[in-house]
Amino acid sequence: MRVFIAGSTGVLGRRLVSEFSEHGHTVIGLTRDTNGDEIVEARGGEPRRGDLFDEASVVQAAEGADTIIHAATAIPTDSATPEAWELNDRVRTEGAEALTKAAVEVDADQYLQQSIVYVARQPDGSAYDESSVPNPVSWTQSALDAEKIAVEAGKKHGFDVSVLRCGNFYGADSYYTRADGKGLIRDERPIIEGTQETLVSYLHLDDAAKAFIAAAEATQSDLWHVVDDEPMSDAEYISILAEQLDTSVPGLISEEAACEAMGDITVELFANAWPTSNEKIRADLGWKPMYPTCQEGLMQVVDAWKSDGFLFDTE
Repeated sequence: MRVFIAGSTGVLGRRLVSEFSEHGHTVIGLTRDTNGDEIVEARGGEPRRGDLFDEASVVQAAEGADTIIHAATAIPTDSATPEAWELNDRVRTEGAEALTKAAVEVDADQYLQQSIVYVARQPDGSAYDESSVPNPVSWTQSALDAEKIAVEAGKKHGFDVSVLRCGNFYGADSYYTRADGKGLIRDERPIIEGTQETLVSYLHLDDAAKAFIAAAEATQSDLWHVVDDEPMSDAEYISILAEQLDTSVPGLISEEAACEAMGDITVELFANAWPTSNEKIRADLGWKPMYPTCQEGLMQVVDAWKSDGFLFDTE
């Protein structure tokens, strides 16, 4: 299989390049600069320059691909205001337009779209699955739009489309996971008051990459929720991380104060329950997480930090 990956230099994309290469597939990674070229080459892929906002360059870069993957995002790290999410919205939707156009032009057989399970979160916080009616908010509407662009293009032009809605990512190299670690060490990462029982669906980035492999190698296409086995609250997640870091469990902060400190979107993410299941992808593809819960996953994260010296003395 010849796989073309948009977002090949991101925290998920880097793993996708490595995983597909290790599975014996030829990998092409969309890049924008020399640093991106080096990231893709180091993981066994072939870098090709292009810009998601330039359809012609994407079509040219994707030449020869059998499978096209949209794993590109631009999640803001310096601000959580709605305006800061505008670029991410463009990456999702305009990227989907360009990549489905490329799928048509290069005669690809298959297209995989990354999404987020939060698009189908239920207003009452109840458990939901792939059959639930979507309930997007401002910052997830573009993810749902990208899903629709991909599915409609596949139906119109005859290529298979799979949508992988992922849980809340975490991993040793994730910006937000690292920020949580730094915040705990500095006693600057509080728990939002009232979220102790609010269940969130999490997913280790390594497990996300393996789900894309399973979907690409499958004989069927579909919509799948990709999450670990046990939704948990942000309070429990942070408490587990604090334990692994041997720091004190942080105190509480009001929602109002949290909005000022973390931004409205971050508070919305953890103050609203979004428990879903991996039952369908387990049954359809045989995928299951290596890290069934954040307990195991965060142990791996902290072990990796100890190995590379992040937050720790290297002696």
